[in-house]
Amino acid sequence: MYRSKIEKLTDYVIGEAVAALLEQDASISGASLANRLKVMAMTEKDSDRKEALALALAEIRQEFSSARAVTEPPPRSYGERAPANAKKH
Repeated sequence: MYRSKIEKLTDYVIGEAVAALLEQDASISGASLANRLKVMAMTEKDSDRKEALALALAEIRQEFSSARAVTEPPPRSYGERAPANAKKH
């Protein structure tokens, strides 16, 4: 009942990540949620939200085995170049 600000914010960012996946008509899984949280964390500037995103990612990885397997970087956004040493096929 008495939850800290960061715990509430953690739940909020998980909700944002789920809403973003639904908006994109993407499948909802532990792995897709973990990837979305990673993308959000990479662009976040606010320190409280960054902390909440890190906690959310840890929570998702703990609860979903498919999220534990996510170690590769999240998919690049449209227009972003692949690293020079990346294989094309």
